[in-house]
Amino acid sequence: MQRTELVDLPVSFDRPLRLFAHIIGHSQILLRGKQDIEAGLPTTVEILFKDVTTLSLRDHYQALTVRFASPTEEEQLRAADPRPWYDRRAFILEPESGGNGHVVAGAVYWAESASPEEHDSFLVPDYDLPRFRPDRPVPAEPATTYTTFPRR
Repeated sequence: MQRTELVDLPVSFDRPLRLFAHIIGHSQILLRGKQDIEAGLPTTVEILFKDVTTLSLRDHYQALTVRFASPTEEEQLRAADPRPWYDRRAFILEPESGGNGHVVAGAVYWAESASPEEHDSFLVPDYDLPRFRPDRPVPAEPATTYTTFPRR
């Protein structure tokens, strides 16, 4: 059974999150909080920003609040990126440690699932996300070739 709720921003995630995927061709950013039963986190959380045009974010967060930009913040972001925004909104990412980031996007979605983190995304199921596979050997570093620049 799937349950959908419409929730207004701001929304806070009191758990570690990391940048899981930047899907450039579809202008999407996916953040994910892994399942950790021992730490009392029985679910995997995903936050998906769609139709992204501008962003400034970290690769990981200990805790995160997502909110709409204030009028002053939005004015500053519009000045930094004067392209038309059409139906996009400015979302502010507030980590608990300070130093806000932002995402200008058409929409943001979030969801929780009891699926382990090793499973594909449940918010982007049709996209084959690259996965780290610890059971596969890491390719060797290519040999560095040192040559002098040819003189004429």
